[in-house]
Amino acid sequence: MQLLSEFAGEHGMSAGPLKNLMKSVLLVPQGALKKNLTAEQIKEDLVTLGLSEDKAAHFSQQWGEHYAALSRLAVGQTLMVNQLVDMEWKFGVTVGTSEVQKVGNIFLQLKLVVRKGISTENVYMELTLPQFYNFLHEMERAKASMECFS
Repeated sequence: MQLLSEFAGEHGMSAGPLKNLMKSVLLVPQGALKKNLTAEQIKEDLVTLGLSEDKAAHFSQQWGEHYAALSRLAVGQTLMVNQLVDMEWKFGVTVGTSEVQKVGNIFLQLKLVVRKGISTENVYMELTLPQFYNFLHEMERAKASMECFS
């Protein structure tokens, strides 16, 4: 951000709008990393957003070349912010409620111990069975991604 302020000053621009523009521009690659998009998908999205075909092709080519390094950096930053230290879980079945259709529903209670800097924090969740399977699928994908980089 300091470099953007200096650039704006050298070119007689206001730094605020330039910083906002750069934040917006950075949202595209951040979102693509989160969604694990391929270079071709990035190209299609950029063309849809109004970027010319040749510029979108150049960006997607660069994306393909540097994707592994960007993913490693993103994973490294994510793990440093919220590192999972421990996890406890319990399954349960709803046996009594005022809503008849909820009787017999299976649920999972999770207690996650997360390291935030030098301290830890307990995070509690309750998931339905479909939510649990979705969570499990996402954890397996994360594990596969991390094994790919090690």
